[in-house]
Amino acid sequence: MLAAGSLVVVVLLGAASADIQFQTFENGPVSPLRTLENLVRLLQKEVTDIRKEVHTRMDTMKYELTCEIRNLKDALTKEREEANAKVDEVALQMNDMKKKVKRGLRRVGVQNDDIKGELRSQKAELFAVRNSVYDAREEVLDKGNLILRKVNATNGTLVCHITDLRSKLYKINNNLAFISDEHKRMMEVVSSLYGRNGAKNFGSNPLPGSGAATETGGECNDRLLPGCSYTPLDTHELGLDAVNKTFLNDSLGGIQRVASLGGAPDPDRVEKTWDSEDISPEETLFPTMPEDCNDDKRKYLEYPPMPRDCKDVFDLGFMEDGAYRIQPPGLSSREVYCDHHTAGGGWTVMVARRKLPRHISFNRSWHEYEVGFGDPNKEYWIGLKALHALTSGRPHQLRADMDDWEGNAAWASYSFFSVSGEEDKYRLKVSGYTGTAGDSLRHSHLQMFSTVDSDNDQENWGSCARGRGGGGWWWGRCACTQPTGQYRRGRYQGPERGVTWWHWKDSNYSLKSLVLKFRPLE
Repeated sequence: MLAAGSLVVVVLLGAASADIQFQTFENGPVSPLRTLENLVRLLQKEVTDIRKEVHTRMDTMKYELTCEIRNLKDALTKEREEANAKVDEVALQMNDMKKKVKRGLRRVGVQNDDIKGELRSQKAELFAVRNSVYDAREEVLDKGNLILRKVNATNGTLVCHITDLRSKLYKINNNLAFISDEHKRMMEVVSSLYGRNGAKNFGSNPLPGSGAATETGGECNDRLLPGCSYTPLDTHELGLDAVNKTFLNDSLGGIQRVASLGGAPDPDRVEKTWDSEDISPEETLFPTMPEDCNDDKRKYLEYPPMPRDCKDVFDLGFMEDGAYRIQPPGLSSREVYCDHHTAGGGWTVMVARRKLPRHISFNRSWHEYEVGFGDPNKEYWIGLKALHALTSGRPHQLRADMDDWEGNAAWASYSFFSVSGEEDKYRLKVSGYTGTAGDSLRHSHLQMFSTVDSDNDQENWGSCARGRGGGGWWWGRCACTQPTGQYRRGRYQGPERGVTWWHWKDSNYSLKSLVLKFRPLE
């Protein structure tokens, strides 16, 4: 509106000035111009007044706005200070809370470490107790087997002695039968002689063991003739009473007892001897060998079985890496190294090569590779017999972890792994590769195991085991990996004899560590 008024004033001033100039130029009448001039003056005065009023109002509004802005600034500053104070207070509270939480977490961590240490020690003690129990059980079993063998040997010796005694008793029995027959014939001859010469001579000169003896004793006394059912030897304690009955019957054939040397057998004082029908089958002296003599002598009360492999150890709750005692099926117990942190745990280490102050030699014989060698906590080979026993019952997977001397790591996994028996020279079956190290075991698939003293590889020029430094392996045509090679540091010159994995590093680079491990498939 102010701008429009200013424009009107300017237009009027311009018109008035033009009119004045026109009248001045034409020398016409002056009165209209004066009127217009007066009008312009009035307008100018009004414009000036309006301008002053506008300026006054503008100043007033500016002052009011300035005051209001200043008040708003002061209010905002005060609110900001209050907010900052509250933020500082909250920050202090948060810091205090953080400190308290950290202290609490530190205490919980210490308690957790203490609990873990206690559980670890308890597990170690428990496993040590289990090992001691298993060792004691094996020792008891060995002693029991030794006792059983001794008892069996003693039993055989006793049977032999009893058989020999029986044969001797048969001989004695035959001799007694012969003496009895001779004695009977002699008594008959004496009786016939005395019968012809007269009874008075017989009565006046009695012979030893004749009628006089019969009058005093009348029956078998301490000195017994064949046919008596009693013997001074207490054979009942020896279990030979059936022998006396049987042998006397066999020798005498049912002879009745003679009452006196000179008289005939007295029917009133005759005792029946044992007949074969009187001997029951249960009274046989020498029973046959028991039917269970050939049974397994290792029958015993079963103790909870020892873990077969590291997977069983892991399932029992022992989740720390280290050496544990297992018992492969059909073999004696042994210590192996268990890896419980790699890819879910439960891995039984098959061969381990690590950086150590001193290394063992893997240049070993066939027998040593069969039974195993080394220290599970350092470097070792588990043994071909154990590999066959552990992998033949159920499917297994294989994993190889390796490190080089520059700090790099790689791995190779195989979904199928098994080792055949001794009759097939522990042939290797491995397939289903995945990993980052490359498939260096595919050349060992379906190959037989070879050592320096048992060459089963497919090379015609000689033995891979001898040419590669003496380590045993499933060589084939000299395989692309050599976990049993000579331990060297990094790259080397000369024959390929280091601990190698060709598809990751070439055959002239010896790895810092190489560990092969296996576990049953889920």
